[in-house]
Formats: sequence, C-alpha cells, structure tokens
Amino acid sequence: MLRNFRPKSFKMWCNARILLLEAKIMSQRAYRRLSGEERKIRLARHIQNFREAYPDFHPSSIYGRRNLLREELERKDMLERRLRIDIPEFYVGSIVAVTYSDKKLVGLRNRFLGICISRRLEGLKSQFTLRNVIEGIGVEVMYEMYTPTITKIEVIKLEKRLDDDLTYLIDAYPEYSTFDIHMEPTSHVVGKPISINPLKITNLRRYDLIADYRQIMTDIDEELLIEQEMLDFETQRQQAGATKRKILRSAEQPYIHDL
Repeated sequence: MLRNFRPKSFKMWCNARILLLEAKIMSQRAYRRLSGEERKIRLARHIQNFREAYPDFHPSSIYGRRNLLREELERKDMLERRLRIDIPEFYVGSIVAVTYSDKKLVGLRNRFLGICISRRLEGLKSQFTLRNVIEGIGVEVMYEMYTPTITKIEVIKLEKRLDDDLTYLIDAYPEYSTFDIHMEPTSHVVGKPISINPLKITNLRRYDLIADYRQIMTDIDEELLIEQEMLDFETQRQQAGATKRKILRSAEQPYIHDL
C-alpha cells in the first residue's frame, strides 16, 4: 500500500512545485512590459511613496499566494468603491476618524477617532486599526477598508511614525494613545513632505511569526502599471460624467495629473 502511495504523492508534490514556479515566473513577467518613452513618462508622474500611500493596492507579500486575475478583479471593485466614498491618504501614525453605520444604534451611525496603529492585508481584505483611550479604557477598532458600512473616513492629522506598526501602543502608557474625540482637523499643506513624528517607545518587542517568509512582491514597473490602471479608470468615469473625484493622488505630489 505504501509502495502505491509514494509515487502518487511524489507526483502531486512535483506538480505543485511546477505550478508554483510557473506562477512566480508569470507574476514576474506580467509587469515588465514598459520601455522607452512610455516608461519615462510614467516615471515622471510616479508617486514616490506609492507603496506606503496605497498598501491595499499591493499584492500579497507571501510567496505563492498571487493570482493575477483575482488581483485585477479586486482592483476594479476597489476603484468602484472609491468612487462612492472618499478614502483619503493616511499612514500608520495618522489620526483618523471613521463614521460607520450600525443598525443597533439609535442614530444608526457611530464615529470613532483614534491613531492608526496598523494597516494590514491587501486588496478587498485590506484592514486598518484605530486606537484611543476613552475614559481610561483602551479601545481598538479594526475596520475593513472597503466594507459598505463605512460612510466616511476623515484624516484629522496626517503624519507618519518611525515604525510601520504601532500595535505595541496597546502595552504602552495610556497617554501615548489618548486623543480628544472632538479633535479639530489639522490641514496638510499640499506639496509639502508629510511630517514624521519622532516619538518612539522603547523596551517593547513585537513578534512576527512569518517574518522570514515575507518579501516585497512588487517592483517599479508593477507600481507604474497599477497607477496607470487607477488613472485610466478615473479618467473614464470623469469623461462619462459619473464623478469629479480624483482617486490617484498624493499629498506630497499634487501635480501628478498634470504630467
């Protein structure tokens, strides 16, 4: 029985390895088609911090989980959602307020303000977490970026932190994540670099059990094509009169549409 099982399992293992290899080669080739003048034009209007500003548009960083067709379909749904609700640019460390609908509430809506301590996952599964200390109790709320229950996202203070993950604030003193829920928005001067808050809390350790398996799965060519896909979608809908909203934008590079 074992003799009959081993060749079959070995064949399945070989087929799986071949499929993974083909998927890796395909994903590498699919976004290496730009050259010449077209590449120069797109590089000129490329958002330098695209990976930070639009982490939800980046594919999975786990090897072997990419599916080009699924990624393309998800991006279309994400762009459609961005036409219906303004999803502003924000980062881990920014102060954000989210208004969402809840049928269990009297007013059917609720608003929560806090510091963004985490942005994770990609595509339609993209999530971000806000934290605030209210009446001495730490509260973390995780939102799915593209859920239809979110009706409004406001950036109260646009800034970055030295760390790209602030979940350790859960174990820090409350004053590090206490914010007035009626905090007034602070406007960012368009075209100016986004300020980086130098505050850093030491003596805390973070754990990532699959850190050794993560890798950046995109390169500059893939970013250029995703940007172009977003810009084409935006242009088509504007020409059709469906919206005047700009989806592709950057606080540090306000003139990317003019290039």
